[in-house]
Amino acid sequence: MNIQANGLNTTALTLKPNANSADKAKEAKLHKACQDFEALMLKQLLTTMRKSVPKDGLFKTGYAEDMYNSMHDDELAKNIAHGKGVGIADILYKQLSGEIKSSTK
Repeated sequence: MNIQANGLNTTALTLKPNANSADKAKEAKLHKACQDFEALMLKQLLTTMRKSVPKDGLFKTGYAEDMYNSMHDDELAKNIAHGKGVGIADILYKQLSGEIKSSTK
């Protein structure tokens, strides 16, 4: 395809996506899914840990505090999982990425 720009004749190159970029996109999606799964597992862990703490004290707790704690646990789990994590996502990614590589051959 030729393009005329300011009197200059230039040829535009179109980049074709290769199989390698498709594999990288699949691997990126898989990695994010593994991190999201790890965040889900950590959220359950944090919620269970919070329930084990006795609620006796000077202050009465209500629905608002329970909602805040739930949102806090959710964000904390996401930050841990999407950061360095605890290793669940890495192990799951290694297991599942082998299946992706073997299915594309």
